[in-house]
Amino acid sequence: MERGVYFDGWTPYTWNQHPSMPPRRLTMLDDLEDMGATVLVWAGLGGGSISLPYLEEEAYGHVPARFRHYGYVNESEFIAHAQQRDIDLFAIVFESQAWEFPAEVTDDEVVAQNELRGAGTPTTVGLREFSAGTGPSSWKPLTDYFPDGLRNSAGELVTDLFEEVACRDLEGGPIHAHWVEVAARPEQSCYYADRNNPVWREYLKAVIKVQIDAGARGIQLDETDTPLSAFRYGCCFCRDCVADFRSYLQGLPAAEVPAELDGVDLAGFDYREWLLERGHRARENPRALPLYAAYSRATQIAIARTFAEVAGYAKEYGRSLGVDIRVGGNFYDLAPYWDPMVDHVDVLVTEMRETRYQQPWYFRHGVGLARGRDLVAVENPYGGVTGELTRKLQHGRAHDLFRLTIFEASAMGANMSLPYGSWFGTDERDAYWAPRDLVNETGQFLKEIDHLLSHTSPHRTAVVYSVRSLMDLTIDSDQFNDVDRWFPVVEQTGVPASSYWETVEALSRATRTFDVVVLPDEVLRANDVDAESLRRYDTVVLPDVWGVSATQHRALVAYLDAGGRVLLQGAYGTELGDDVAREVADHARTVRSGSVGETVAAVEPEVLVDLGPAAAVSLQAAPAGGWALHLVNYDYDGDLDQVRPRVDLEVRVRTDEGFTQATVHAPGREAVEVPVSPGTDGTVGLVLPVLETYAVVHLR
Repeated sequence: MERGVYFDGWTPYTWNQHPSMPPRRLTMLDDLEDMGATVLVWAGLGGGSISLPYLEEEAYGHVPARFRHYGYVNESEFIAHAQQRDIDLFAIVFESQAWEFPAEVTDDEVVAQNELRGAGTPTTVGLREFSAGTGPSSWKPLTDYFPDGLRNSAGELVTDLFEEVACRDLEGGPIHAHWVEVAARPEQSCYYADRNNPVWREYLKAVIKVQIDAGARGIQLDETDTPLSAFRYGCCFCRDCVADFRSYLQGLPAAEVPAELDGVDLAGFDYREWLLERGHRARENPRALPLYAAYSRATQIAIARTFAEVAGYAKEYGRSLGVDIRVGGNFYDLAPYWDPMVDHVDVLVTEMRETRYQQPWYFRHGVGLARGRDLVAVENPYGGVTGELTRKLQHGRAHDLFRLTIFEASAMGANMSLPYGSWFGTDERDAYWAPRDLVNETGQFLKEIDHLLSHTSPHRTAVVYSVRSLMDLTIDSDQFNDVDRWFPVVEQTGVPASSYWETVEALSRATRTFDVVVLPDEVLRANDVDAESLRRYDTVVLPDVWGVSATQHRALVAYLDAGGRVLLQGAYGTELGDDVAREVADHARTVRSGSVGETVAAVEPEVLVDLGPAAAVSLQAAPAGGWALHLVNYDYDGDLDQVRPRVDLEVRVRTDEGFTQATVHAPGREAVEVPVSPGTDGTVGLVLPVLETYAVVHLR
C-alpha cells in the first residue's frame, strides 16, 4: 500500500503561499526515506498557474553555487533523485487557480515577487503578462507553447489568459479562489479558473506536458470539481458554463424540460441573461434561483466529462513518450459527484473536509469509493483538529493523538499521509510539522506491516452508498455552500434526507466491520453492481437508498432471491414506483429497521471484543496470506496525555478459515506469537498482551 507524505514543505512560521512550493534540497530525501515514504502529494511543479515559463524555471532553473552548497536542486533534479529511492513525486496541477502577483523589476529582471521590498519598478507577473507577452525577459512567449495562439469558444484570439479563464458571477465579475489568497498579501489575486472553458483545459494540458517532460511520473489533479464548487459563491455564469447548460437543456426529452422554459427557444437560451431579466443579481444563494436544480445537474455531468479529458491527456502524453503516468485526483470530502472520476485515476487523494481524532467510517467510505485503488488522505487545517494538534505537538504533547490520526486510516484499508510542512491554510502563519522521531517511528511501522495492509476485506456486511440518493443533499447542504460567509441560508425543500453517514459512523463505533458498496448514478457512470458482486455479503444495509435504478433494483432482488439478507432503513426506491420497490421492501429476506440503532443491533459482529465506542476494528485480506485483524484504541486520557492501554485483551473473530497461528504487531514493540483457540461457535480466539494505540494481528 502507498505510504504518502503531504510534501508541501512550507517553512515554519511563514505564510503558506500558493501555487509555487518552496525550493527543494537533497537532504529532504533523507527525511522522506526515514519516514518510509513511497509517494509525495502536493509535492512540486505547481507554478503553472502563474505561467508556463515560470513552471519551466521551477523544473530546470539555474541553481546558484551558494544554494548548491546546501544541496538545493531544481524540481527535475529532485524528481530524478526521488525516483532513485523509489519515491514518486506527484506533480500538482491546480485546476482552479489562475494567478497574478505583485512584483518589482529592474532592467526587466524580477527582483521581488509576492513579498515586495521596494527594490524596483512596481508591476505584476502572472497569466496576464504571459499571454500578453509583457512578462520578464526570461519568459518564453505563449506562442512557443501554442504556435497558433489560443482561441476561445467564440473564436476570439486570447490576449488576456487571466481574465479569459475566470469563473464569472451573475453580473460578470470574476470569482476569486479565496482559500489560497493570503490576506496579509492583499496585492495577490487568484481567480477561480473554470475547467468548462476549453482554453483552460488546453492550458492545463500544457502544464501537464511540462511536468511529464521534467520527469514526473505521477500527476495530481487538484480542485477537481471546478466549476461545481463555485456554487458556494453563487455559481459560475461564464460564457462556457451558460453554453454547456443550453446544450444540456436541448438534449433533454421534452417531458423533462423545466416548466419555466415552456415556449422558450432553447437554441438561443442564455441562462445568465434570463436571470438578469428577472431581477436576480450576483451572490444570491443559487438554491433560490429558478432552474437551479437543472443547472446543478448539468454541472455535475460537465465536471465528470472535463476531468476525464484532462486525466486522459496525461495518460496519453505519457504513452507517447513510452512511460506510464499515474494520475491522482483530489476528491476532497469524497462526495458523490466524484464517483464517475474514480475510473480515470490510479490513486485517490482526499484532502478531507474536516480532520478529526476519530473517523474510521470516513476511511471505510473512501475505500469503497476507491474501488480497489489506493486512497491517500491529507489533513485539512480548517474546521478540524489540525491546528490544535500542531500546537500540542509543538509543546511536546499529543504524540498518541498524532499516531491515531495515521493508524486509523491504515486499519481501515487506506493511508493517512505524514506531514512535511503541510498546508496550514492562509489564516495562520505556520505549517504542519510533527516531531521528526515521532513521524519516522510512525512511518517505519507502516512500512513494517505493509505485508498486512490491503484494500480487500473478508467482511460479511456491506453498506450501500447510493450516489443518486446523496448527490443533491451534498451539493445543496449548508456545508457545501459555506454559508454565513457567502450568502444567507435558504431552507431546503424537496431534498430527501439520508441516514448513510449516521449509519456508517454508528456501525464503526459499535465495532462492526463492513464494506461500502457504491451504487453509481447511471447518467454519470455505468452500473457495476450485480447480484454476483453482492453475493459474498451475508447482509446488505440500505440506509435511505431512495435513488436506485431499475438495473440496481434487479440486482438487489436477485441477491435476496439467492439467499442474501437486506437491512432496509428509511426510504427505498421512491422513483421506481411502489409496486416495484416492494419487491425489495417486502421481500421475505428483507428486515425493516426503524432506526440506526436497530440497524447496528441487527448486524452480527465479526470481531467480538470489548473496547467500547472509543475504538475501531477491521479485517483485511493480508497480502502475505491469511487475514489481518486491525484494532485501534482511541481511549485517550488528556491528563496523562496518552491512550489508556488495554492489557490481556480477549478477542474472537468469526471465521471458517481454520486459523491456527497469530502474530501480533504493535508500534514500538517486537512482534509476538500468541496462541489461537478455536471455538465451537465458528470463531477463533486469542489474547492480546497489550493494546496501546494500534495493533495488527496476522491470522494464518
